[in-house]
Order: sequence, then C-alpha cells, then structure tokens
Amino acid sequence: MPDNNETTETMPAVAETIETAASKIEKLKGDLKDQADKAIGKAKETATAAYDKAAAKAKELADAAPEKAREVKERAQKVAEEGTAKVRTTVQEQPLAALGAGIALGFVVGWLLSGRKKD
Repeated sequence: MPDNNETTETMPAVAETIETAASKIEKLKGDLKDQADKAIGKAKETATAAYDKAAAKAKELADAAPEKAREVKERAQKVAEEGTAKVRTTVQEQPLAALGAGIALGFVVGWLLSGRKKD
C-alpha cells in the first residue's frame, strides 16, 4: 500500500492529467462542431445550387412548351392534309376500288358490332 506521501505527490499529477484530458476533449468538440458546420454549409450550398438549376430548367421547359405545342399541331395538320390528299387522289384515280374498300370496311365494322351485341 502506498504511503501517504506518495498519494499526496501523485494527486496533483492526476488532476493535471484530468485537466489536460478535459481540455483536449473540449478542443475535439470544437473541431468536430466546426467540421459539422462546414459540412452543413456545403450541403446547403449544393442543395440550393441543384434547386436553382432545376427551377431554371423547369422555367425554360415551361416557356418552350407553347412553341413545341404549336410545332406539333402544325406537323399533325400537315400529316392529316397529306393523308387526305392521298386518299382523294386514290379515290379519283380508282373510284371502284375505293368504293369496294369502303363497302368491305363497312361490312367488317358491322360484323364486329353485331358480334358484340350478342355477347
């Protein structure tokens, strides 16, 4: 068992060690808080930049939508006009074939509809 003198001499050393450890712990806590604050700040910046970029792209697309819709409408009208012209030309050049095709189509549609009524 240590004598009383030894205990008295080691007490200040233990107290100093505890004080040093507490100081280091406080410094570590401060460093960790600084690192966490920096990481949070960087995450906020990144998120804000991504949001701003997405918002700008959405606005760009919304602004372009009416023009795209007009282009699609014009293309659809052109295709419909071309189809109508081809049908008109075919009917004018081969009226009997067109009449036969119309009758056949009417027969098929009538047959399909009458078959559905029985079910």
